[in-house]
Amino acid sequence: VRASTLDTVLIRQGGQAIATEARNKGPGVQVLLGPAVNIHRSPLGGRNGEYFSEDPFLAARLAVAFIQGVQSEGVSACIKHFDCNNQEADRNNVNVVFSERALREIYLPAFKAGVQEGKVWSVMSSYNLVNGHHSSANAWLLNEVLKKEWGFDGEVMSDWGGVHETDVVQAGNDLEMPTGEHMSVPKLKTALANGS
Repeated sequence: VRASTLDTVLIRQGGQAIATEARNKGPGVQVLLGPAVNIHRSPLGGRNGEYFSEDPFLAARLAVAFIQGVQSEGVSACIKHFDCNNQEADRNNVNVVFSERALREIYLPAFKAGVQEGKVWSVMSSYNLVNGHHSSANAWLLNEVLKKEWGFDGEVMSDWGGVHETDVVQAGNDLEMPTGEHMSVPKLKTALANGS
C-alpha cells in the first residue's frame, strides 16, 4: 500500500512515525526489520505485501526515503531480504539462479540505493540460496558486492534460522538470528582454533 503512493516524502514521514512508535515500545526498539525491498516475481510470493514494488527504480527510491525517515529518529533500519527472496515454498532451500546482469539490473538496485544513498545501518540476508550459496554464506553477495563494492560498513544479520554453518562469518555474515546456534562463542572459538 505504501508503494502505491509514489510519494517519497510521505514514505519518509511514515518511516519517521514508525521509528517513533518503535522507540516508545517498552525499553525501545533499536532495529526495525525493514524495509523489505525484494522484487515481486510471482503473485504467489508470500511476502509480496511487505515489498515495495516489482520495479527496481521505484523500490530503490522508496527504500531510500523509508530508511532516511527511520534512521532520522535514531532507530536502525534493516533492509531485507538480501537477495532474491521471492517465494515462500521451500524458501530455505530454493536455489535462485540468475545472471549477474539480471541481479544488477533488477534485484540489487533497491539494496544498493539503500546502502549508498539511504546509508542503512543493517542488512538482513535471505533464507534462499543465490547461485548455489545460501545468502548468509554467499561471499560474493556479502563481501564482494555489499561490503567492498558498495562500501557497506554496517551489520549483516541473518534471517531467523537462515545460518547453516559456522563459516558464514568469513562470507560476511556478522550476526546469526535469533540464537546463535552456528555462530555461538564456543563454535566460533573452535573454528578460529582449527583455522576454518
